[in-house]
Parts: sequence; structure tokens; C-alpha cells
Amino acid sequence: MGLTATYNLVHDSECRDEDTVELRLIHEDVDKAIIEAYGWRDLLDGPGQTPVVNPTYKTFPLDHGFHETDQGTRYTIGLLARTEIIDRLRQLNHQAYADEVHLGQHKGVTEKKAREKHPDLPPPSPEIIRKRKEELAARGGSDFSEGAEGALF
Repeated sequence: MGLTATYNLVHDSECRDEDTVELRLIHEDVDKAIIEAYGWRDLLDGPGQTPVVNPTYKTFPLDHGFHETDQGTRYTIGLLARTEIIDRLRQLNHQAYADEVHLGQHKGVTEKKAREKHPDLPPPSPEIIRKRKEELAARGGSDFSEGAEGALF
């Protein structure tokens, strides 16, 4: 049996085959391990048991089960949790981009240009600001580039 046939059974709510049920449980364990790795325990615990790490986050149970998706019925996490996870990943992505721009890792993109294109871009993280200052100190000088922390021009 190939992967397509196997996953057709995983997503079939009528299938109660022991191996298929076990595969669903494995997927739940993988989902939970990933959530744990991101430090989002609030999604694993009951509402209010674990404080959220970011005040903009909302807490929803993962709600594993058979849910309607754009691909049809799938055995997956619920829509509210799925949406929250995507929002959190988007925030992490935006923060990573802001940090990379601050460190000069995007050729030709200054912080000013990045903010013009993405007005809601978060500020660089404190760790990245510290890292940039350490890099500048190690080089024995200032950063004369436009928009940099402590720039002269």
C-alpha cells in the first residue's frame, strides 16, 4: 500500500483499522512535540493553565479530529488552533525578517526601506540589537549605514 492510499485511510472517519488509528495518534504526538518545541505550552494545556508567551496570542485547544479543510475532510487539528498557529508562525517570520534587516543580511534593504514596504514590521529584537552593537564594537567603529542603531548620518 502506498502513501496516498494510507493517508486516504487516515482521513477516512469510517476507518477504524488498528494501524490507521495508531498512525493518527502518532500524528497527534508529532503535532504536540512541535508545539512544545516552539514553547507554546498554552496550546497543550487547558485554557488559563499556562500563561501565553506573547500577549497577542490566543489560546485554543488543538482539537484533533476530522475537520473540513480546503482539501476535504482531514484528520488534523481544529480550525481555531490551526489559524492561531499560522498567525504565530507569521509573527515569528516577521520578527526574523526584521532582525535580518537590522543585521544587514538583505543586500540593498535598509531598515527604512523595509519599513516603507512593510509598515507593520516589528522592531529588531533586543538580542539582535545587542549582537549588532557587539559586532560594531569588535570592528572598532560605528555603523555609518542609513537607519542603523547609533548611526551618525
